[in-house]
Amino acid sequence: MAALFSAVTNWLLFAGLVAGLGAVAAWWVFIPRAASSVPEAADLMRVSAGSLVRLAGTALPVALVLAFARQLREFRDPFAPWTEDASLLIGTEWGRTWMLALAISLLATLGSAAARRGAGAGWWLCGLTLVPLAAYPAFSGHASGTGGLAPLTIAGDVLHVLAAGAWVGGLAFVLRAERAWRSTGAGDGSSLLPVLVPVFSPVAVVSVVALWATGLCAAWVHLSSVADLVATPYGRLLALKLVIVAVVMALGAVNWRRLTPRLGEEAGRAALRENATRELLLAHAVLLVTAVLVRTSPMGP
Repeated sequence: MAALFSAVTNWLLFAGLVAGLGAVAAWWVFIPRAASSVPEAADLMRVSAGSLVRLAGTALPVALVLAFARQLREFRDPFAPWTEDASLLIGTEWGRTWMLALAISLLATLGSAAARRGAGAGWWLCGLTLVPLAAYPAFSGHASGTGGLAPLTIAGDVLHVLAAGAWVGGLAFVLRAERAWRSTGAGDGSSLLPVLVPVFSPVAVVSVVALWATGLCAAWVHLSSVADLVATPYGRLLALKLVIVAVVMALGAVNWRRLTPRLGEEAGRAALRENATRELLLAHAVLLVTAVLVRTSPMGP
């Protein structure tokens, strides 16, 4: 039960970060470019981005409170009062990092509330809070415990989270906006995919390159040899993650190379919607495996 609680907590944190970063990318990058081609869909796209940032503003504080509860349970002295253990935990480096992250997440929640109403200041606040929050997994996880390599591993972890947010969160926005456009009937059977996909694809490609580079760097730091991929629990989880990531990237490549040129026909758009939905679901499976991975020691059993 403790392992399940920990996995759900971390998945909620990662899912919140990905949703929020994807919404920020949508607001500042995707929507301005797409709206110039389909101005009548601009408000709907902003609403779609706002719904994603609302998920982030809700999920992140909850995930951080759950993370504190998990840490307190592990830290707890059964012969001391809960309040004493909590005050001691807050006094640790982990606790100080957690308090800062919680404060930033609450600001992100305020920003998300303003952003949903279309306030530009709210989107600025979301960007200025969600990007720093991308560093929380690095400072509270394996990356901070690599000694002299910590600056490299922390920077790599932060870039990894930002790239995942731009790719997975951006894909979530594209699918959400497309579904909203079709469900309202405003497009009279048309689609936003021919406009959104060409804007999203270059960002996705750059993000995939960054994910591979930072992932390989982390594997090099945390694994003593390739044999660890089958010899240690951490290695086996990492191998599982790499397999799922490879499948996700293969689906993305099919979307980019084979289905994007067919966006002018309904069959091509339908195929891309179906394939992209699979890509998004598998990407969240990657987040779930990562949620377990970050709580598994790279040192082996």
